[in-house]
Amino acid sequence: MFPTTSEILARLSWMIEEAARWGPVVPVALMFAVALFEAMVLPRRLWAKGAWALAVVLCAIGAAALLRWEQHASHSAAGDQQAAEAAALHRLWSQWDAVSQTLPPSGDSPAAAFDTVDDALASLSAKVASVGEQIGALKTGTAGRSIDQATAAKLADYLRQHGSYRVVVSCAPGDVEAYSYANQLVSILHAAGWDANGPEATANVTEGPAMRVSVFVRDPTAPDAAKVLIDAFNQFNIPHQSGISAYDAIPDNATVELFIAKKP
Repeated sequence: MFPTTSEILARLSWMIEEAARWGPVVPVALMFAVALFEAMVLPRRLWAKGAWALAVVLCAIGAAALLRWEQHASHSAAGDQQAAEAAALHRLWSQWDAVSQTLPPSGDSPAAAFDTVDDALASLSAKVASVGEQIGALKTGTAGRSIDQATAAKLADYLRQHGSYRVVVSCAPGDVEAYSYANQLVSILHAAGWDANGPEATANVTEGPAMRVSVFVRDPTAPDAAKVLIDAFNQFNIPHQSGISAYDAIPDNATVELFIAKKP
């Protein structure tokens, strides 16, 4: 059975590591072999051969020990460097984690491991992605309601075709976001040629927070302006309360009130 590509790559990686590990030993071994050969061949007397051979062996042992010590020191320094890098990445992860604590939660917090540099990088990458999701959720939650310019222009053109009516636009008091949305509706109604008033702060509307525009009239059977507005909101996908609500505070049957509640 032929080995798979992953097995071949694993074997090549092992061979490269072994070559890098034992590569410096090869020249020392060759020098030892040559020196030992010369020590045994060149001297004429037996005791001289033994002395030279012993000297060569001792030098070879010393060189091998020194080489081994250098390799061990190099590996130890590399390990210390990796540990320092992992610790630095852990500190950076802690800073990101502190930032995430100030943002709205978005699901489970990713697991973290810092045994190796690769684990630390993976943990840091997951934490950055998690914080990005939290920031995205925060942006979504704080985005104000508005109507894009293209839709606003089409809405104004549609309303202009149905004549001019009187509309009062009101909003929850003390709410900047609701006031800004109400002010945009007033601008669209003015562009359509309608008699728009406001935005006015209305505190007596008995409604809680809501994303949609509420349509109020004094008498649900009148006026036509409310029906035109409802049709326009439906056509251009503007969120609004389904139906028309009666409200006694409206001064006359011909006036329509658009109320913008506080955003949930």
